[in-house]
Amino acid sequence: MRAVVDNDILSKGASYRLLPHLVTCEVGDGERIGILGAARFVVAKKISKARLRNGPEAAVAQFTEFIAQAEVLEPTEAEQQFAAQLELAAQKQALNFHGGESQLCAIVLTREVPLFLTGDKQAIAAMEQMLDVEQTLVGLRGRLRCMEQLVFTLLGRSEPGSVRTAICDEPDVDKSLSTCFSCAAAQANDESIIAGLESYIGDVRRQAERLFGA
Repeated sequence: MRAVVDNDILSKGASYRLLPHLVTCEVGDGERIGILGAARFVVAKKISKARLRNGPEAAVAQFTEFIAQAEVLEPTEAEQQFAAQLELAAQKQALNFHGGESQLCAIVLTREVPLFLTGDKQAIAAMEQMLDVEQTLVGLRGRLRCMEQLVFTLLGRSEPGSVRTAICDEPDVDKSLSTCFSCAAAQANDESIIAGLESYIGDVRRQAERLFGA
């Protein structure tokens, strides 16, 4: 298995109709992708309830097609205990780190999965702070990829205009991406889009310097 993908990436990627492209541009075609078993229900329900401007049907269809090819992950007892340990550490520090992210984190570290694709910036920041009491988390260094990084990589391999259209067609899905792509304006130049993405990526890195490295 090359990567695990969290519910946030699954939901937003499908809502933009970009999910397979976002993942494969980082992971590679034909590589095995892991998702939590609960994602099949949680993400589909979230997309269906979202107020997508183009309606949820196509997004749900893309999500369903994508996960049909994914590897469904169920944490082992040891991984569940590890996840609970991480959640307890987060609670003690009043950090926002929910069960889905903790389970994926435990799976990545236990099974030595190369990549952890997560759209949850609060979880990334929480894992950075938890390093002080959970040294095992240092094993995530170099494995994390946030949503903006995936979009940045996709831009380098696609027609920028088509990516902007997909994101700006659903400007309410992710406010930071809508800002990067200047969705409130009629047009945007490639340089400003790249600069915006780099700014957000830099902010994530600053909040998790030990996990991302210099």
